Amino acid sequence: MRQFVTVAEEMHFGRAAARLNMAQPPLSQAMRRLEANMGVSLFDRAKRNVELTKAGRVFLVEARRTLLQAEVTRKMVLSAATEIPQVRISFIGPALYQVLPDVLVRFRAAVPDVHTRLFERSTPQQIQGILAGDYDVGFITNGISHAGCHSKLVERSRFVAAVPADNPLAGRDSVGMIELAGQPFILPPPKYTEQSETLNLFKSFGVVPRVEQEASQTNTTLSLVSAGLGCSLVMATAALQTFRNVVFIPLEDELPHVRWEMAMAWHPDHLTEQARNFIKIVEDHLQANPLLLDADASATGSG
Repeated sequence: MRQFVTVAEEMHFGRAAARLNMAQPPLSQAMRRLEANMGVSLFDRAKRNVELTKAGRVFLVEARRTLLQAEVTRKMVLSAATEIPQVRISFIGPALYQVLPDVLVRFRAAVPDVHTRLFERSTPQQIQGILAGDYDVGFITNGISHAGCHSKLVERSRFVAAVPADNPLAGRDSVGMIELAGQPFILPPPKYTEQSETLNLFKSFGVVPRVEQEASQTNTTLSLVSAGLGCSLVMATAALQTFRNVVFIPLEDELPHVRWEMAMAWHPDHLTEQARNFIKIVEDHLQANPLLLDADASATGSG
């Protein structure tokens, strides 16, 4: 099945054989045997470069799914065989501002014999890792597609402006979106949906920010703000941390429906007993701290 996927991706037996580190004749024979066992033709060999038949295209989708599940199974078995039970937790930087540290304290108190392994990753990397069985639970930016995963909202925050301490805006009690658009601005790269959402927010006020820097992680963005390279919009909970030379300023414009949200994501079929316990502790933490989902309770300040 792996050989078939490789041939399908290369559309050439010679290149596929080289990629598989094997001779071409045995690979061609293996594909003939596969087709004989299936009772259908998977490849159209009439042209110089092979092409998939309709049946081959269907088989490719299912083969990839089967191989992914086989790899997930291998990882789950290896994890279960380890002497020390563990939970693998991926997260975006803002998870450390408020939610994740408190949850980890709760989890360690409840199950001190379970080891937690932490991996800081972007949301798309987390989704891919969760589906592949690399992570048990992830803390992701809500609103980014995570098909195949279950999720639960764990934090909601309003947005604030982050500006360098020596910026003329730093002494203000609040700032408007139109004013902010006139400053050098820092946004995520175009492939991240947060950028288009932020741009659309500015466009709703009839302006477009002067984008001069790009950063995919919030902590990187705040480091660039600290270096005086521009301003940005960030979640208000970022102000709970100390960032040198960064001032957080409330927005004076009414944005009742614009909120930053973080979710906890997992694959329901990949959960270990330890991961289920972790999710339960997060749910208990949310129940005990309802203000986590109250955007108006977000703190602001300066560092």
